[in-house]
Amino acid sequence: MVNRRIAIYLLYLSFLAGAVRVSAQVKASASFDPARVEAGDTFSLRVLVTGVRVAPKRVSFAAWQKQLPAENILSKSDWTRSGAQWVQRFTLIAFDSAVWQLAPLTVQLHLDDTVQTNALDLTVVSTQAGAELSEMDTIRDIRREPTRWTDYWPWAAGALVLLLLLFRFARRRSKRSKPVAVVTAPPPVKLPAQEIALQKLAELEQHNLWQQGQLVEYYAQISIIVREYLEHQYHILALESTTREIANLLKDTKFPDHLKATLDYLLHQADMVKYAEMPPPPQFHVQALDNARKVVRE
Repeated sequence: MVNRRIAIYLLYLSFLAGAVRVSAQVKASASFDPARVEAGDTFSLRVLVTGVRVAPKRVSFAAWQKQLPAENILSKSDWTRSGAQWVQRFTLIAFDSAVWQLAPLTVQLHLDDTVQTNALDLTVVSTQAGAELSEMDTIRDIRREPTRWTDYWPWAAGALVLLLLLFRFARRRSKRSKPVAVVTAPPPVKLPAQEIALQKLAELEQHNLWQQGQLVEYYAQISIIVREYLEHQYHILALESTTREIANLLKDTKFPDHLKATLDYLLHQADMVKYAEMPPPPQFHVQALDNARKVVRE
């Protein structure tokens, strides 16, 4: 009887040790590439998780909110398996020169368990301007879209119309009839940027994206429509700029001062949904569309 109790006790201890050993195998680590960057340059963050069979759910950047807000996270990859590790990569950008000691990140696992990464150090230095023009970087060319056959169809149509007119003119002249005046259609009227933006916002409202749970697509469309309007109305590179850069570019325009806070909050909330997957309260979904119309109308 005593031997049986001892065997059960030893079996329990081995099971407990195995459970502790399995839990200890779950580890997470993070690293920058590079860890020293110039202000305004992008850099990579790699997060590794070992000891789990199923891909982790997400990485929480709440601990970095003050140093690297959500709008500084430009892109992220899906979790991929590399041997016994799960890997996810992020592209970030920093604008303020400083030496940061960043707290560990929290990785949420499949069964709502969490694991902490290591702490990280990041050095952001300001860009030094050279004294000579030869030291300056080459100006980047404009990114152009590839040429398609549809870009030339107006020319082909124009040439065809011209040939038909010449044929008709020659035929009429051969019959010695009076020439017929050719009436050309007036060019299409180009709509103002304000009217185009309001039409797109009305179409977006009819699609009911946020009601169907498509919050990322909903806020992405609002951000694109507002940025297109700012780019055509105030002639700034709004589509290629961050929210902070847009605010700086609008300082030299006639954009109303009383709308700057509304615009900044609207674009910031859109960035939080797109890049950090942190949606605002439900009552802001309708207000976001109203704020976009307010920016365009006024």
